[in-house]
Amino acid sequence: MSLWYSAIPSPSTCSPVAGMLSPLKTFVGKLKLGVFSLVCTSQTPTPADTEQNIMYALVTNCHTYLPFLSLTTLFSVANAVEFKAALDHHFNVPLSIEYNNLLYVDVEVRLKQLDELCCQLSVASQIKTNFLACTRLHSPMSSDSQALVILGNLRLLLDCVQGKRRSLEADWWNFLDQCPRKSEEMLRVLMEETRCRTDQLDGLSNISFHDFSTLGVGRWLNDEIINYFVLKWCSEAQTTLGLSTFFACKFLFQENACITAKSGMLTAQEGAQVLRWCQKTERAFNFCSSTWDSVFIPIHKNCLHWYSAFIDFRFRRIKVYDSLRETCVTNRQKPVLMWLTEVLGHMRGDPVCLSNNPQTDWVFDPHAEGQVHFQPNAYDCGVHTLWQLQHVLEFRQVRIGNKCELARLTFTDNMAGKRMRLAQEILRDCEP
Repeated sequence: MSLWYSAIPSPSTCSPVAGMLSPLKTFVGKLKLGVFSLVCTSQTPTPADTEQNIMYALVTNCHTYLPFLSLTTLFSVANAVEFKAALDHHFNVPLSIEYNNLLYVDVEVRLKQLDELCCQLSVASQIKTNFLACTRLHSPMSSDSQALVILGNLRLLLDCVQGKRRSLEADWWNFLDQCPRKSEEMLRVLMEETRCRTDQLDGLSNISFHDFSTLGVGRWLNDEIINYFVLKWCSEAQTTLGLSTFFACKFLFQENACITAKSGMLTAQEGAQVLRWCQKTERAFNFCSSTWDSVFIPIHKNCLHWYSAFIDFRFRRIKVYDSLRETCVTNRQKPVLMWLTEVLGHMRGDPVCLSNNPQTDWVFDPHAEGQVHFQPNAYDCGVHTLWQLQHVLEFRQVRIGNKCELARLTFTDNMAGKRMRLAQEILRDCEP
């Protein structure tokens, strides 16, 4: 068993993440090209050639992170238990408040290593397909069955690596929520580190360090941060048209401060402007009108408070989510949202009539008590708004307490852990 538990460098002593992983990314591309070349070459390869040139290269490169891995161990392993035990040992990060404030670096290194392993091991299926194609061109060989066992165990290892990656990330997110003071300490260190290395944000042209710093402890999120995640998450979900923070002040309120909502039916000219704005948003998301069936609208009130509105065409309901108890009641009354729903309904080819229509099956259901998590401070509203977006993308409504089945989406009184996650996500997106 000593083979399984060979030592590897601890996360804190590893070289920079990008430097460690870049050669492996290059290898994966070469490996895929090599597989293609072996199959397409005019000189028919033997299964032994495929085994030696492809599987050996894959195992050798995975050995960088998995010292226990060899063709011998892959031939002998018959179940996932040993793989899981080895992965738990090699990718163990002690999540403790006693750990130094660079704990987030160690976790990030491990997650990136697991990502790279997943990327490499995913090639095993392609290798197997091409290997089987080769065997049909030759007489059966005794090594064929051995190679298939190894390829099967590589697939099993991939499943275990993916599982370890998910569990480590889930444990990390839970730790951040359960230990908010530690999360605040690490977030301060991360902000200072990024301030000293602003080139880290060069990969995102629309996010400056000033914008990024609003994710810091006790800060109000600014428009750029809200818009970044609205665009990213809605583009990935492909179900919700996420409007920018500048939409509400331009079309739904009487002034840019988003204090007094417009009332009644708006003009045809205003309706045409809304259509042009939303069609431009569609193009930015690479959507068509049949792609999305809901709309998310972040609202920035007087540049001091964030809340959101959600229009759901599938379940025919309009909701307003406001995490600040003092303002949630007044922010329920937004009849202009019914007008907007009619305009967007026509845009989707799904006409909606809400004005003077008591028979409508639409429900204007601003949040009642128990439908939104109230913030205990004056600065976490922006993070709450982004978490409201996460909920409507996942559940089509906000769920709090036991109604939220996913621990990663649970609201907390102290959102420092969520801020840390958002900051890490942006830095990850900056990488090539």
